[in-house]
Amino acid sequence: MDEGESEPVPRTQQLCRYYSQGRHCNFGKRCKFLHVRDDTRSLTGPVPPNLPAPAEDVGYWSPPTNNSRFAPAGALRPCRYFVAGHCSMEDRCRFWHPPQLPLLDDQPVPGNHTRAAPMIQPVSRPSALQEVKLGDMTEDVTKKLRDTEITQLKKRFPKDRLIIQERSDGKFTYYRATVEATDPDWPFDLKEIDIMVSFPENYPQEIFTLDIPLDQDLPAVMSKHVQQASLEWLQAKHATNQLLGKVELLFRPFLRWLDRSLERLFTEGARQLKKDIDLEKAGLQFITYQELQATATERSESASDAADADEDDGNVAESENTEGEKSVQQESPDGDDRQQQEEASHLVENIKISDPRRGTEVKLLGLRLGENTATVAAQQITVCLQCNRCKVTADLTLNGRTPCAAQCDKCNASINAAFRPCMLHHYSDVLGYLDLHNATPADLVLQECELNVGCLSCSQEGPVQNLLYGQTKELNCEHCHSKLSILAESTRFQYIPPRTNKTGSSDVHFKTIRDPAVQKGKPLPEKGTCKHFKQSHRWLRFPCCGRTYPCDVCHDEHQDHPMELATRMLCGYCAKEQPYGNGKPCISCGSMMTRGTRTSHWEGGLGCRNKVKMSKNDRQKYANSNKTVSRKAAGEKK
Repeated sequence: MDEGESEPVPRTQQLCRYYSQGRHCNFGKRCKFLHVRDDTRSLTGPVPPNLPAPAEDVGYWSPPTNNSRFAPAGALRPCRYFVAGHCSMEDRCRFWHPPQLPLLDDQPVPGNHTRAAPMIQPVSRPSALQEVKLGDMTEDVTKKLRDTEITQLKKRFPKDRLIIQERSDGKFTYYRATVEATDPDWPFDLKEIDIMVSFPENYPQEIFTLDIPLDQDLPAVMSKHVQQASLEWLQAKHATNQLLGKVELLFRPFLRWLDRSLERLFTEGARQLKKDIDLEKAGLQFITYQELQATATERSESASDAADADEDDGNVAESENTEGEKSVQQESPDGDDRQQQEEASHLVENIKISDPRRGTEVKLLGLRLGENTATVAAQQITVCLQCNRCKVTADLTLNGRTPCAAQCDKCNASINAAFRPCMLHHYSDVLGYLDLHNATPADLVLQECELNVGCLSCSQEGPVQNLLYGQTKELNCEHCHSKLSILAESTRFQYIPPRTNKTGSSDVHFKTIRDPAVQKGKPLPEKGTCKHFKQSHRWLRFPCCGRTYPCDVCHDEHQDHPMELATRMLCGYCAKEQPYGNGKPCISCGSMMTRGTRTSHWEGGLGCRNKVKMSKNDRQKYANSNKTVSRKAAGEKK
């Protein structure tokens, strides 16, 4: 041995009592005792002296990647369930999952140490966790993997939770299993769901079929949603395995994914169910784009069949009529066919652009319609717009037919606006959508809006005007004289981001898109103050014109009509519209919108007048405290 080389540490020393008991050793590889577990020594025999020391102390050694004939010192013993063919813990197992069991024969090793006879013989049955390359798949391997999956399915579910059904032709066998949620904080009353699977002949080269039966307590809408989401996950998983060039048994991973995602799927399905119930109550029906497209295709096919039948009839009639009559009979079917195809294509085009949720949404908060009030539609609205460049506000009247173009009075910036009305009813409070350029909405002048109200009794519509915020507008139907009523508390503007196409381009043609000037939950501009009143953090809504201004002086500067006392106001800290109240905090955020009347100072008698609670900086606190009092007056007080 060279002088520069250090003498190797002998392996015949005493075991580390911490490491051998499965505990953590603070010294790590610097420990002078041997890091070998007792159970490993009993399984593998004496430790060869030439085995390398562990790289770091991690509690146990990781399994070797080579096909060593000896288990490494300090490694965990092989998992007996994995050796038998199946371990339910899989990657989370504390024991070693070898790719193949080492052959522990009685063979001499360096150091005159011998190996004991193997305690566990290797098993040749295929493992469920074994990854098979796509190029190594044969009919025998496919059949073994399919049989393994079916066997594990039968072992996983007890007899009372598994039903096996076979088709009459014997091609497919269906397995109906009951899956229960394992989440201890499961929020729903229904904890079980039945699934029906079938494994094709070439499984796992293709995914198994999955179906959620409808003959259970789960609603049909939620069943379809769970089934669709499960199929999408299976297809994505199978496509990923094909890209990686391997084949995997997907049933157990699918069960784990379903257990983790079942709460989310139930929640989304419940939302869809609530949406369908609300539409049914409103007398509406939701039809998906795929169903409409299929309907249009069926109509076009039926029209083409009818055209072919008419053409055959025309050919029969050709021999009996003149040439002029022939041309008429041959042209009419083609014209009908073309007309029906145009109608079908026009229907599909309308469905593609039928989604109006773009631009700025105008929503009436606190909308309440009377019992006989069916619908409300806006024919014309007046919106207070704010210029994005100079922040000057101006009123603009819009209808749902033509867009409007204007210029700012201060900076001459071009402003374009368009309004797309929607129908208000008991389950929708959206008045319409605004498409704006170089402007943001500040307020909706509801008093100058022209609305049409539909009566539920006679299904007729009538106009309504002079609608005020916070006041119930009552009127009678012009046809059946039924009592109608409308109430709106406030208006909210919400900008909806544009949807991007697959190519990445958006549907918005303007780049200067900003948030609305007045948003609920955010402060007003300058927190509602003005140059006249710096301590007033609110906007007042005056009933004479229905507009909002910070104070009465601002109202008189912008309007030429006599002012009426305000009945409603907007909080300058959260933009919450509420009834007028002087000296009262906001009903939403609790902030004081005006300067408080009760302070710690005298303020001429309007503030605090209790000398105990009064501020020491106020001279009224100690006023008349040192005044001389006569004995007669002092005696009278006593």
